[in-house]
Amino acid sequence: MHSDEQPLVLVTDDNAQARALLCRLLEREGFRVAEAANGSEALHKACDLLPDLVLMDIQMPVMNGFEALRALREEPRTARIPIIVVTAAARDTVDVTRGFGLGADDYIVKPFNSSELIARARSKIKARQLEDTLHRRNAQLEILTRIGSQLVRALALPELSDYLLNALCSHLKADSAILMLLNAEGKPDFWRVCGKTPQHTATLVQTWIPIYLSESGRAALVDDTRQLMPELSALLEADGIRSGVAVPLMYQERFIGVLALASCNVRQFSGDDLRLLETVASQAALAIHNAQLYCALQEYAHNLEATVQARTEALKKAEQQLMRADRLAALGTLAAGIAHEINNPLQPLLTNLELMLEDVDQGRSADREMIEFAIRDVQRIRRIVSNLLDFARPARSALALLQINDIAQEVLTLARKQLEQAHIQVELSLRARQQCKGNADQLKQVLLNLVINAMEAMPNGGELSVATADVLHGGQPHIKLTISDTGVGIPPERLDQIFNPFFSTKPNGTGLGLAISHSIITAHGGQIQVESQPSRTSFIIFLPAAESET
Repeated sequence: MHSDEQPLVLVTDDNAQARALLCRLLEREGFRVAEAANGSEALHKACDLLPDLVLMDIQMPVMNGFEALRALREEPRTARIPIIVVTAAARDTVDVTRGFGLGADDYIVKPFNSSELIARARSKIKARQLEDTLHRRNAQLEILTRIGSQLVRALALPELSDYLLNALCSHLKADSAILMLLNAEGKPDFWRVCGKTPQHTATLVQTWIPIYLSESGRAALVDDTRQLMPELSALLEADGIRSGVAVPLMYQERFIGVLALASCNVRQFSGDDLRLLETVASQAALAIHNAQLYCALQEYAHNLEATVQARTEALKKAEQQLMRADRLAALGTLAAGIAHEINNPLQPLLTNLELMLEDVDQGRSADREMIEFAIRDVQRIRRIVSNLLDFARPARSALALLQINDIAQEVLTLARKQLEQAHIQVELSLRARQQCKGNADQLKQVLLNLVINAMEAMPNGGELSVATADVLHGGQPHIKLTISDTGVGIPPERLDQIFNPFFSTKPNGTGLGLAISHSIITAHGGQIQVESQPSRTSFIIFLPAAESET
């Protein structure tokens, strides 16, 4: 679609005077225009220009309007362009029905009211833009969910790299994808290429790509490589590269590598592609670091007796990274449901838009309440996506004053779809009024792990209870958080082992979720306990209340 300020309208009419009149009217209202004298010419120009709207006459030589309508809807490049039939000939109900059946979006009979035509044109263009935006955001969320879940699972760096590059080439229609990683000295020591391999890959990877990004530390979007410095431009042209996008891989504010895509076409990538690539890069940097850590741990395992001290230090660092990996794994469990949840507000949103279009068609002002409903639905979708992306980002280490009730509400909102699908009723009793000092992301991770564990303990549905209260614990003010479920329970002989690393009651469990949760709560100066009976299991968390400021 073209810019909101100057949409492009293709005016199709065999009458030159009628075309000129429509063009002057549209240009006066801020539209850009293109002209076609018959259906065949309109089809070729629509494929070439991809206008935001087509105004189509019916009776024309060479190819009439009905034939042009069918051809435009059958051509993938033009299938979704809005088309308004503007005609003096096809007035019969049969003709109107035929036009709509062939894919017309609206019908205006000559002579027409200029204000009505402009209003309908703007309405169709806005509806198409909104639809495109919703489809694009939903597609991006699905891509991020799919790629993110695979990155969490991959442990070997070559396997992770190949999946990442192949997925990006496929989703962003790139001809080449390159992953380059730096060693501890800041020198390229690993790279992987997917798709068409540039002849000068080594030069690009070892010299130009690091220079281009490391100096600024920012992402780069190049619409035309001929605009770059002559030496680099000549190198890329020799490899047939005409446009590209590249983002730095940052881990804990350290530049560890580059993720780059290239195309043989000019302007292949958009700002949306760049933002998507930046989000993928933030997840990929963590996954790559985990893969490198996994490789290092394998090496330590081969020489266990000789490297006990070194391996102990490495495991301490590994625990910090696994804390984030476990957080992303929990996110993967919820992501599919969140993607489906985005579709919930789409139907009322589209219904409101259709009703507003009917108002415009009837010459009535659009209902303000319907517009407000549509705005609220769009804002709801934006909040869903924002919450998912916020949770996917690496946790911040800063401590802040927190209200534990807000943490509980955010996690339950994130897990709502899965809880509904699992037929689990949620009972809330949030009575805590004191604040605690802690890391919001880490506390969300703990609560989300406990909620997911409770869901898995109730495969046939049940009740989940989340309660908070202000209490005295050990003689000091604390906040008590209790998460209870009516699941299968934990055998008494296993209660003492439940927080041990790598101990799990699940067939495919890693044994890390509760161990990490225990570490997080302990680091916050708190305690976590478990009580279990055959029909109820409760995890009880005590967090020190923050001292009141005077």
